Amino acid sequence: MMFIAVFIGGSAAIAQSFDKTKKLTESEVPVVVIKSFQKDYSDLQRKGYWKLHYSEKTVGGKTVFTPGYYSFNGKKDGEKIVLSFTTDGTLENSKGTGTSK
Repeated sequence: MMFIAVFIGGSAAIAQSFDKTKKLTESEVPVVVIKSFQKDYSDLQRKGYWKLHYSEKTVGGKTVFTPGYYSFNGKKDGEKIVLSFTTDGTLENSKGTGTSK
């Protein structure tokens, strides 16, 4: 039984190690995500930076990258905010803006 618990715990740690981020320029963010961002947060456009959150794994000897979501990290009125968008441009989460989805 202890072996199973160690195996499951080890598997979870390995899966989490594939979560990666990459800082992006605005031109690297998909248009659908930028349009969604501009709809409600255009005043923040030049006050932060974008990140891609993705996973990486090897399949058949080739590295496969899978995008997870995009986040905009910035400040509004001196408060740190993070906006998370799905790959199709849907606002998933907002922190520090007084709203959360």
